[in-house]
Amino acid sequence: EPLRLNLACGSDSRPDWVNLDIVKQWPNSPRPCDILWDARTDKIPFGDNEVDEICAGYLLTHVSYRHHAPLVREMHRVLKPGGKLVVDEVDMATACRRWLANPRDLDAIHILHGEVGTTHGAELEEYDAHRSALTFSTLNELLTKAGFRGVTRVQIHASVVWYALTVECYK
Repeated sequence: EPLRLNLACGSDSRPDWVNLDIVKQWPNSPRPCDILWDARTDKIPFGDNEVDEICAGYLLTHVSYRHHAPLVREMHRVLKPGGKLVVDEVDMATACRRWLANPRDLDAIHILHGEVGTTHGAELEEYDAHRSALTFSTLNELLTKAGFRGVTRVQIHASVVWYALTVECYK
């Protein structure tokens, strides 16, 4: 059976995946994560070339830029040759255009800054904040520098997720 990691799983705890997050169980999650993991300080707790697939959903947006390169290198380290990485982030170019068109648009404000306590509660505000911004160009550059190949933008969400920046690539 393939080893698949769901990094920063949040409320998207997946069956048949190893779900890692800094919060044991988010309020709207069906189950707790499998491994408590702080992406800012912890290595991914798997060996070199051990993992078949990684999903990193909104992980980079929630940590400051200084953590991006080390995190992406860690993902590359644990993936097997040919392993797949799916990165799902906020497309800040799209979010900024929407906010500039209407600075009172609460959906755009939450996408730009994070829910910051409005969705998951004040006790989780620190983890809900958006601390960095990505575009396809900056994400592609980050992944390519870490050794990933075939960075391709894909659509995995319904069109209602207007802010999605989702790419897949391979080690």
